[in-house]
Amino acid sequence: MTDATAPLIGSGLSGLQKALPEAKALLARRLVAAGRTPTLVDFDKHGMRLAPDEKVVLQQWLDAGLVTRVAAETRAKDGTVKLLLELRDGKKVETVAMPVGACCVSTQVGCAVGCRFCASGLFGVERHLSTDEIVEQIVHARRVMRIDRIVFMGMGEPSHNLDNVMAAVARIRDEVLISAKKQTFSTVGGVKPLERMRQFAVKPCLAWSLHSANEQKRRELLPRAHKDPLPEIAAAADAYAREVGTPVQIEWTMLAGINDTDQDVDELCTLLQGVRGYVNFIVYNPVDGLPFAAPSRERIIAMVRAVKSRGILATIRDSSGPDAEAACGQLRLRDRQPAAPTS
Repeated sequence: MTDATAPLIGSGLSGLQKALPEAKALLARRLVAAGRTPTLVDFDKHGMRLAPDEKVVLQQWLDAGLVTRVAAETRAKDGTVKLLLELRDGKKVETVAMPVGACCVSTQVGCAVGCRFCASGLFGVERHLSTDEIVEQIVHARRVMRIDRIVFMGMGEPSHNLDNVMAAVARIRDEVLISAKKQTFSTVGGVKPLERMRQFAVKPCLAWSLHSANEQKRRELLPRAHKDPLPEIAAAADAYAREVGTPVQIEWTMLAGINDTDQDVDELCTLLQGVRGYVNFIVYNPVDGLPFAAPSRERIIAMVRAVKSRGILATIRDSSGPDAEAACGQLRLRDRQPAAPTS
């Protein structure tokens, strides 16, 4: 290793900027982001003429430039692949590649929101992911299957790491070649974060993680979400959706006996009056130690029909990979154990 190449070790996709001129660095990032492990020969095939010193530093980067590595891979019966990624500091996150061509990306190590029904926040949040750590999840996912859609629905609350996530959205468009229209930013919401998102040049589609339209009940289910009144968050989400030109997806994890009543339907439809969006009812996926269950299929269908009867589009999401603990709400810090109860 030379003094010139040492800084490239673990420098991430952005480290190619240090190794090559802009045009060559962009092509190199795109070849890596395509999910391949390119060699110097591949660059020759694409007409990239590399000087001898450029070949040295590029080879060094190809050998050890990524900031993440796959520590474990779990395959579900439906073809979903969950990847446990180890970061340079030894921390780990999970990302999921789905046969529908979507990659579920994490944005933090853990999560601070602490949704009662989700495994990602069981141990709080340890740190934000860098933009490189976010983008590289797609690189690894593409090495196991075709990926042409991104959902920021993995570990973490994206709005808490807004600058890095929105920078990743732009880089995914430019380097991974997946348009912002095929990227979905899932957030518990908040007026200020949604207003800030509108200021970025490249804006993804929006999913609002709602789960209850009752203020008190939602605070119990999402104890550390933004405390802005729900009508104000709904208005901010609607303004964002109209500016981007795609409807906001309202996410509602179905919890038997908690948010599946006729009153819940009424409160939801009242809140969404005038909002350009649709409801995605998510079938709850079991998490060890959590006291929740999904309603019956009949009840879920009845709720969808009730919402549709009020003029609001509604769908049902059956998550991919539940048998591999890769489904919505099941991603977690795998090297942690729940704290012992205090007396």
